[in-house]
Amino acid sequence: MSTAAQSSSEPESLLADIAALRRTVRRDRHAYWLPLLVFGVLALASAPFYVDPAGPDVLRAPRQGPALTGLGGDLLRHSTGIGWFWLAALIGGFLVSLWWYRRHALRAGVQTPTRSYAKAGIAGVVVGLGLGPALGWLGTNAWSPLSDASRSVLWPVSVLLGLGLAPLAVAGIGFLVLARLERSRLLAVVAGAVLVTLLLGPVYVNTVFIGSAYGYLPVVIVPGLVLLAGGVAGLARQGRK
Repeated sequence: MSTAAQSSSEPESLLADIAALRRTVRRDRHAYWLPLLVFGVLALASAPFYVDPAGPDVLRAPRQGPALTGLGGDLLRHSTGIGWFWLAALIGGFLVSLWWYRRHALRAGVQTPTRSYAKAGIAGVVVGLGLGPALGWLGTNAWSPLSDASRSVLWPVSVLLGLGLAPLAVAGIGFLVLARLERSRLLAVVAGAVLVTLLLGPVYVNTVFIGSAYGYLPVVIVPGLVLLAGGVAGLARQGRK
């Protein structure tokens, strides 16, 4: 009787051991804390570009033709600087992240497949560069009903682009992709929180900080702090292993 019970429990014990091994391997390959810290630092480092003497104003007119409008926007005084900063920051941030994952894989013996994350980064930069001018053309040169519809439907996207927040959105979407690859709930929550703060940013700066030269700083500082907090939490979780 005891032999039969023991033999019947062996498959269950084996399945439990396999499940535990999978969880351990998944935890061992988690390395997202450094990319979160990198992009958090980059977001805070970009803050001086968002200081604008006029301050938030819902009636602000876009500037004509700043370089890299898709990344830097066209509403702030330093939009061109924002564009160049984030072009270098996105490329550098994604490259550092990919290097870090390869280094971590050599040390841990397991590797997260980062090809989709790299593709998301490349696509984000390319789309960011082209989307702003495309929406600008669509809003002014397209057939009138289509132009009106595009302005109303795509208004939130246009605001993010105009304020130079598209790069942080690219980083946030990249982290969502990475959360899927890592199967990490924490990373998914952090990425989602970054995207939510970006969507809410234009709302609260245009209601609370009108007229302040530093009024636009929260739109990058808040997501940056979220990224840093997520990186610290990920590092703490890694240290408990």
